Amino acid sequence: MSELKAVLFDLDGVLVDSHYLHYQSWKMLADDLGFSLTKEQGDDFRGMAREVCLNRLFTVFNGKPAPDPAVNKELTDRKNRYYLDLLHNCDPDKLRLPGAVDLLTALEAAGIRSVVASGSKNAKDVIRCAKLEDFFYAVVDRMDITKTKPAPDIFLKAQEVSGAAPDEVVGIEDAELGIEALRAAGFKCVGVGSCVREADLLRPSVADLTVADLKKLLEA
Repeated sequence: MSELKAVLFDLDGVLVDSHYLHYQSWKMLADDLGFSLTKEQGDDFRGMAREVCLNRLFTVFNGKPAPDPAVNKELTDRKNRYYLDLLHNCDPDKLRLPGAVDLLTALEAAGIRSVVASGSKNAKDVIRCAKLEDFFYAVVDRMDITKTKPAPDIFLKAQEVSGAAPDEVVGIEDAELGIEALRAAGFKCVGVGSCVREADLLRPSVADLTVADLKKLLEA
């Protein structure tokens, strides 16, 4: 049996809810292009890199050829500007998910390190806007890796910087791609929300998780 030393958190959908801001910004871009994008289609973007999302917006959702790399960059940069404008005008209380502060506080009290492992290039900005920065031992984001989820790289890097051994960490995700990444890394995983169907532990949200739940995963 191993002792829990660190918890690796995906950010959006786990601790904060900026997905609705992402959807709004993608919808603004879709409107610019005369494209359709429903909320259900926006849910399909969870855990995906911007470039992949844009290609799906063109090819899968609107039946258009994928844009060339230069156009892709211009459009994803525009989408990101829309997103950042929405983010910087968002109420921190609305951005933080219920139970996030309680779980982070309990982990801190137990001497367990919290590390963010987010595929977003804006992760640090989101954390500041949500006023959660004091809770984290480290933040690993898209700028720190070359391969995104479902590759395990971001979680392996987060485990490395946490100072904990591989069998002393648990990861928490809200997307299937993230669960795949955690499994590829060889870590115990918790799935939260309605988009995850398989994990070592499933919960509706972090509000339904305790430190005892996380410790118990390493006892199996």
